[in-house]
Amino acid sequence: MINRLKKLPKFYGPVLKTASSIAAGQGSSIYLVGGVVRDLFLNRDIFDLDIVVEGDAIALAEELASRLKAEFKKHHCFGTATVELKGYKLDFATSRKEYYSFPGALPKVSPASLGEDLFRRDFTINAMAISLNKKDYGRLIDIYNGVNDLKSGKIRVLHENSFMDDPTRILRAIRFEQRFSFMMDLKTSHLLREAINAKALTLVSPHRLRDEIILILKEAQPLKHIKRIDKLIGINFIHKDLKLKNDDYVFFKRAQGISSGYLKSFKTLRKQQYWIIYLSKILIRLSAKSLENLLHDYAFRKGERIIILSIKASLFKARKLKKPLKKSLIYRFLNPLSFEAILFFYVYYPDKIARENIDCFLKELVKTNLRIRGRDLTRLGLVPNILFGKVFEKLMHVKIDKGISTKKGEMIEALEIFRSLSRPKPD
Repeated sequence: MINRLKKLPKFYGPVLKTASSIAAGQGSSIYLVGGVVRDLFLNRDIFDLDIVVEGDAIALAEELASRLKAEFKKHHCFGTATVELKGYKLDFATSRKEYYSFPGALPKVSPASLGEDLFRRDFTINAMAISLNKKDYGRLIDIYNGVNDLKSGKIRVLHENSFMDDPTRILRAIRFEQRFSFMMDLKTSHLLREAINAKALTLVSPHRLRDEIILILKEAQPLKHIKRIDKLIGINFIHKDLKLKNDDYVFFKRAQGISSGYLKSFKTLRKQQYWIIYLSKILIRLSAKSLENLLHDYAFRKGERIIILSIKASLFKARKLKKPLKKSLIYRFLNPLSFEAILFFYVYYPDKIARENIDCFLKELVKTNLRIRGRDLTRLGLVPNILFGKVFEKLMHVKIDKGISTKKGEMIEALEIFRSLSRPKPD
């Protein structure tokens, strides 16, 4: 396995050696665990690492961060810590076992051996470890035959109560199955269906379901994950009134193609949350009130709620995009929306004119800015300045439609707009 460790980003080599040395000095044992071990076998890109410590994980991580002059965060209640350096993240956890007091409950944890720590994990392919200890550095620890399951393309739980202990594993099983083009073994498939029939997902808090839903929609090909979930569970586990239709699948297919290629030329804009586009389509048929309640109950972040609700609120008005529009009207409608909302409508209305209007905004209008500022109007002695906001709003539309490119041209138009706004209205 030492050769496999060499597949990690080169940055990690000396870091892991240093961690190994610290562990030896503290009388601890240290192991690389979980998804990173799986991905080393699958030759997938690896960025962050999960490390289990038989000993004091926080003390080890703190010493490592001190030596590397890295950022360090600790979480005493979980016995975990994080070391961040050069954009990479190493998560350290004290090896532990878990006990579920009832199905769907958050587990109670206590210190344990590495073997017990691996047994608490979701699937055999995620229950492998690599020793980082000096005496056997690089040795693979595969108690539950995860390598064989990787080779045969199987998703297999470690024990019969797995899905009932943690029903989110139902969604996780589907996610890994579709990501790697694997299949659940017969027993795992049977246990999953039993858990679904027992309505196990209703035992999970909406907050935890939210996290799993987002992870699924962040996958490279969300469509096949959604199809599999709909077939096995039905999408109404999110909300009782939800049901996917053919047009939803057409939308997901278009979205997948666009998000993977269309917007490469917009790298200067903030990182887009493409998963919101898929989720918005899944939820779009809910009433505005039901949608607002769901987003609150699932504790989506404020910015995420605003984007999804804006898509719902703008759905009817967005039909105007299907007609030829003046550039200022395109700007007036699209500029207040998030980039995710704009892309949603690009997918939602695939006809030529709608896409030309959105293309016009994204490739041309989104970069439009005024050269003049309030101080330029103040220097001219214009009062009251409470009109300046309206002046700039109207000026932006005039600039777009007339193609004004100079500050002088903006000043001329701004003066005319100000005069018209300040002119007394006839009785």
